[in-house]
Amino acid sequence: MSRVQLGRVTGAVDVPRGPDVKHRVRVLAEWLDEGAEIELELPRNLKCAACDGGGCDRCERSGAISIRGRKELGELVRITLPARGADMEQTASGRAIVVRIPERGGMADDPRLPRGLLLLQVVPADQADPGVVRVETRIEPAAVQKLPSEHPPTIQAPARRSRLLLWLTIAVILWISFLIWLRLSGRG
Repeated sequence: MSRVQLGRVTGAVDVPRGPDVKHRVRVLAEWLDEGAEIELELPRNLKCAACDGGGCDRCERSGAISIRGRKELGELVRITLPARGADMEQTASGRAIVVRIPERGGMADDPRLPRGLLLLQVVPADQADPGVVRVETRIEPAAVQKLPSEHPPTIQAPARRSRLLLWLTIAVILWISFLIWLRLSGRG
């Protein structure tokens, strides 16, 4: 029996916050296999996660939760999909995954509390939804890439010290010249 990581929780899920919402998107199956980075714009109204759109006290019986005002600009979400390995592909081929995204859900009644969770259901498909785009990660050319080195770059202390001494010497000479000028002009 192989061990497959089914999920990773990176924060507390039982903290007070705004209402949680659900959203479903279709992506190309290759994007899931590769663990691609995608970007999508969230609709203003999303399905309530507590009642799955059926209507409850949390969503005031509407089944949906507004995540922004009518005149506010759309909200873009950029995520990196979890890569499906060879083991995962055999057991979950064609099955959806759910990505829990903190502070992308509904607004809390108390402004001091964070927004709720966005439970993004990602479904592999032959064609991605129109609003879902793959973000191409830019790879720097080899001439520009920084190569890892064993020794970090060192600060050239002697060069900095000699430059500082030069400026101090110039400042002292100017100050002495100014004092001599004051004495000779009868002002000092």
